[in-house]
Amino acid sequence: MGAKKKIGVKYCGGCNPSYERVEMVERIKFRFNDQFLFLRHDDPELEVMVLMSGCQRACACRDWNPKAIPHYSVTGENDFENLIGWLTSPSGKGDS
Repeated sequence: MGAKKKIGVKYCGGCNPSYERVEMVERIKFRFNDQFLFLRHDDPELEVMVLMSGCQRACACRDWNPKAIPHYSVTGENDFENLIGWLTSPSGKGDS
């Protein structure tokens, strides 16, 4: 088993979520329990970032430098399968 991919997670403030953001990350952890290591969004060792916004306003993207590391923005439950595909893409980074 190789090293786990280090994924940062940045959540919005959660003022008006239309889905369970934390639960979505937990489902990914459960599905890929050995493959990913989820860390705080400010950890210096991150390989990719997942920006978890609770609605279409995408507040988790605020104050985020898109050139810092590859990232994927989630704004609803319908992003789940696309996020899985992005996280498991052959390059390990996908396109966001």
